[in-house]
Amino acid sequence: MEEWLATDEVLDRPVLVRVLGPEADPDRTAAYLQSVRTIAATNHVHLAAVFAAGTSESGAYSILEWTGGMTVADRLHAGETISVEEFLPNAAGLASGLAALHAAGVVHGAIGPESVLYSTAHPAKLGGFGAPRKGYSTRDDVAALAETLTLAVVGATDVQPSQIADGLSQEVDIALAAAKAGRLDAAGLAAALRAAPSAPPPPVGGELSLRWLIPAAVLLVVALAVSGIGLAIQPDSESPFLFPATPPRAAPVTTAPLAEVVDPPEEDSTLTDGEELQATPAIYDPFGDQQEGDARLANVADGDTATSWQTETYRNPISALKPGVGLTFAIDSSPRTFEVIGSAGTRFALSWAPEVPEDFADWEPITTGTLLTGRTRISLPERESGVWLIWLTDLPEVEPDRYRSELNEVRWLS
Repeated sequence: MEEWLATDEVLDRPVLVRVLGPEADPDRTAAYLQSVRTIAATNHVHLAAVFAAGTSESGAYSILEWTGGMTVADRLHAGETISVEEFLPNAAGLASGLAALHAAGVVHGAIGPESVLYSTAHPAKLGGFGAPRKGYSTRDDVAALAETLTLAVVGATDVQPSQIADGLSQEVDIALAAAKAGRLDAAGLAAALRAAPSAPPPPVGGELSLRWLIPAAVLLVVALAVSGIGLAIQPDSESPFLFPATPPRAAPVTTAPLAEVVDPPEEDSTLTDGEELQATPAIYDPFGDQQEGDARLANVADGDTATSWQTETYRNPISALKPGVGLTFAIDSSPRTFEVIGSAGTRFALSWAPEVPEDFADWEPITTGTLLTGRTRISLPERESGVWLIWLTDLPEVEPDRYRSELNEVRWLS
C-alpha cells in the first residue's frame, strides 16, 4: 500500500491518496474497494472521510480526508505522548468511530499508531483503511485499538495507564484491559471510556502513590546512566562534539512517509528527467558547529549521482548527541515534487519556512520518511518561494559503531 499527500485542484484542499498496487490479487483488490465504499457511507467525526475510490493502471485507490497534524506513531517517535486532557475525549471518540464501522459490517484490520491521526485543530481521526488480513475480526480491531490507546498515552503497552499518567482513573485501566481480552466490543469500550471518572489529585505529603514512585525511579536511573556516559565518553576526531551547546529539541515531524521508490539509472549517473527548479543548498547544523561536510556541499545538486554530500561520521547514533543535522535549499518558486537519492535507512523530516528561522521550532513540518534503495520521491503541498529543510534524524550504521549518511542528489521539480 502506497500513500501520497496531494491537493484536490478542483476544491483546493489537501487529501491523502492510498493506492493498492496492480500486483495485488483480484480478491484483495475487490475486498479493498468494497470496504472503502462501505466506509464512505459511514459518517462519523472520528473517521477520516472518503472522497473517492476506483481503479487505474496503478491499481485500486482511495482519496481520503487530510486534516494535517501527525499520526500517533509520529508523536511517539518524537518522544511525545498524548496528554490526559487530549486522550480522554479522543479515546472514547475513536472507539465510537470503530463501533460505527463495525455496525456497517466493516472490519478495519490495520489499527495501530500509524492509522490514528491527531491534530490540535481537529478531533483524532481513524484512517489507514484497507482490506483486513484473512481471519481478522471485529474483536481483533477492538484489541488493537486498546493497545494503540495505551501506547498513545503512556508510551508502552505492558503497563496500567493510571499508574503512569496522572488524571487517569483505574476505570480506564479496566476498560482497556477488557477490550484487549475481548470482553468489550467497540461500543462497550466507548461507553466505558466516557463513563470513566477523572482520577483524584495526587496526594500532598504523607503516603506516596505508585504513579509518583515509578517516574522518580526512572529519573534516578537515567541520571545515573548519564553520569556514567559522561565519564566513559572519550573525544574522537571523527565526532565534531560531544554535547550540543543548545538544549536539543525534537525534530519536526508530521505525517507518515509519502514516498515512491524508483529504480536508479542504470546506464549513467546523470539525472535528466523532469523539469528541475534552481535551488541553493546550505549546511544547517544549529546544534553543532555548522561545518557538517561543507567541502562536499556542491555535490548534492550537481546532477551527478556518483558524487555525494556526506555527514560527519559519528561513534554513536546521532540522536544521542543532537536532534539531527540537515541541509536547507532556497528556492524562488513553488516545487511540487521532492526527489532524493541517498543512504538507504536514513530517517528524515522535511520542513518549510519563508526564510531560515532563528528558532528551530519555527519551521513548518511537512512530512517525515526513510530513504529507500533507489530514488525517493515525495509529492509536496503548495508553498510560496522560501526555504526547504531536509533534516536527518537517524543515520545508518556504516560499520560497527560508525554512523554516517550521504545524499547523492537532491532535486526539486515543478
